[in-house]
Amino acid sequence: MAVTTGGRATGAPTGPVTSGTSNANVSQREDLANFISMITRDETPFMASIGKSKATQIYHEWQTDELAAPGDSRIAEGVDFVAPTAGGSSSAGEYGTGFTDAGPNRTRLGNYTQINGKTIAVSGTKRAVDQAGVADEYAYQLKKRGTEMRRDMEKNMVADYQVASGSGIRSAGGFQSWINGATVENNNATAAATTGAGTHAPSIPLDADRVSLSLADVDAVMQSIYEAGGKATKIMVSPKLRRDFSDLMQSETNVRRNIDMDGKLRQSVDIYMSDFGDLMVVPNYIMGLATDADADLDKADTAALVYDPSWFSVATLRPLSEVDVGQKGDSMVGQMVEEWTLQCNNPSGCGAIYGLK
Repeated sequence: MAVTTGGRATGAPTGPVTSGTSNANVSQREDLANFISMITRDETPFMASIGKSKATQIYHEWQTDELAAPGDSRIAEGVDFVAPTAGGSSSAGEYGTGFTDAGPNRTRLGNYTQINGKTIAVSGTKRAVDQAGVADEYAYQLKKRGTEMRRDMEKNMVADYQVASGSGIRSAGGFQSWINGATVENNNATAAATTGAGTHAPSIPLDADRVSLSLADVDAVMQSIYEAGGKATKIMVSPKLRRDFSDLMQSETNVRRNIDMDGKLRQSVDIYMSDFGDLMVVPNYIMGLATDADADLDKADTAALVYDPSWFSVATLRPLSEVDVGQKGDSMVGQMVEEWTLQCNNPSGCGAIYGLK
């Protein structure tokens, strides 16, 4: 029985215990979700669009061939064989033009393999403690570093203006190094069209000289690729240039925005039907990660890459794998390693537009 004092029972509850009550939070668990949300994009649009192949040497090579230019191959009736001259054709006198030689010789192209790697080191304590969202810190870091390496490879292929190099730290020539003259380098008269063989380094106009994207640029590159024997099917741009492309198409007087039966307004343009084939517009967020500290990314944000994915592949010498270094003191140490190169079977099938705002 409670004892009353002045009409109030001592020992009786004075009110509910709330989160604001002193010492009430001592036993309260944190409201921390048992998962980790990765906020960074992990797509690799260019690598996802091209094929895969196998490399067996650090200098990976392949062959290309082409047909002779259209000419005159008429012969007279009953003409005898006439050996071709060193110039590639023979004269048969009264018999006409005679026979020609075998035409252009095959060409051998190659690219150096590049080694990408990241190191992981996790202390024993970090692996032992109970963490929200992570069952094993070492396994989590392996997965994270592997994803980062994929993004690095994508950057090497589409954003880095590196050329093939076998000295020092080897570099695989990226997309730009294979461009075969099918380029529009705006306001840059010194940039001549150069045959790409893994060593082409384009000249990029300064900020003040850059211009807006135009359909004339796209058509010019598509025509160059077509005339060289290729047929581009994709144009890859940064997110900003992706918007500019849609705005450009909408600004044309013969293009109307589509409103479907549900009232949805379609603003984007996914496919451009050019005079030389349909071109799918693909945004690549890595090309839009322009930073003052990385000049290559800044250049990538001002370029449009035009290509046929069937002519490209990632040639792997050593697939992505973990190198288990093992225990080092009180830490578990490992390394993610991959050795690869970019194979371009037909440099005539790719081009670019540079110097865009």
